[in-house]
Amino acid sequence: MTILSIVIFLLINVSSDPISDFVKPATPPKYFAIDIDGTFHIKDESKFKKNVEAFKRLKQNNITPFFCTGRDTFCVKKLLGDSFFNESGYNFYPGVYANGTLVYDSDGNLISELKFEDTLLEKFIQYFEDNGLKDKTMYLTKDGFLSLEEFFDDGKKAMNLKQFVLPEKVTKGELKQKDVVAIAVFKIGLTNCNFIDQVYPIEFSKHGYTQITPSECNKKIGLEKLLKKLQSSGQECAFIGDDSNDLEPMEFCSISFAVGDAVDEAKNKAKWLLDLKHDECAFEKVVELLVN
Repeated sequence: MTILSIVIFLLINVSSDPISDFVKPATPPKYFAIDIDGTFHIKDESKFKKNVEAFKRLKQNNITPFFCTGRDTFCVKKLLGDSFFNESGYNFYPGVYANGTLVYDSDGNLISELKFEDTLLEKFIQYFEDNGLKDKTMYLTKDGFLSLEEFFDDGKKAMNLKQFVLPEKVTKGELKQKDVVAIAVFKIGLTNCNFIDQVYPIEFSKHGYTQITPSECNKKIGLEKLLKKLQSSGQECAFIGDDSNDLEPMEFCSISFAVGDAVDEAKNKAKWLLDLKHDECAFEKVVELLVN
C-alpha cells in the first residue's frame, strides 16, 4: 500500500475527533438520545449511579435525555429496574426502542410501529426451521419476545446474563396473528439466506446473535420520527453509543459521541471519540462537557 493510499484510507475511515478537542457548543442540544448496553448502563452499581446523576443533570440543564436502544421497553425495565425510574424521574418515554421499530412519545403513546410483512415473516419462520434454528430464534412484538420452541439452554443463560426477558412459547398460528417488529437469532452469519437483503440485519458478534428488523428501519429512522413529533430535528439532538447499530444516529445527530470501548466502526463514525470506556463513566464525562 502506497503512502497516498494509506492517507486516503485514514481520511475515509477515521473521522472522529478526540474528546480533548471538544468545545462546548454555544447552543446546547435540546435532546440527548442515549444507547444503553455498552454505553449508559454499568454493572458496577456505584459507577452506574454516577451515570444516573449525570442523566438527571441533563434534565436540570434543560436538555431532555431519552433512550435510543436495541432493547424493547420490557427488557429495559428489567435491566434498570424501578429504582432507576424513581431516581431519575424518567418513565422510559419518550424513547426509541428495538432499533427504531418501536417509537413512543412523551406520554407513552406508540407513534411508530414497523412490522414485518406476512409473507416475509413466513419466509423467515421456514428458514429458521429448515436450518435448525427454531429454538434459537425470538420474535419481538410490542408486548415482548415470543418463540416457537422452548428456548435453548445457552440462550437462556445469555438472556439472563444480559437481563433480557425470556420469550414466551407460542404456536406458529399464534405468532402469525402478532405484529412482529424484530427477530433475534443466536447465530452469526446468515449467509445462506437468499432474502436477507430484504431486511436490516445487525450482527452483534461479541454476544453471538443477529438482530433483524424491517428494511426501512434503524435507530436513525426511529429517532427522526420522534424528533419530528417533538417538532425538532437532528440539529438539536446529541447521541452517544458504542455498536454497529449506532452508526446511523451518530451521523444524523449534530453532536455524537462514541465511548472508548466502542466497536471500530462507531469510533470512526461518531463526531467525538471519548477517552474513557463505558464502564469508566464515559457518559458522565460527556454530560460534564455539555453542561459545565
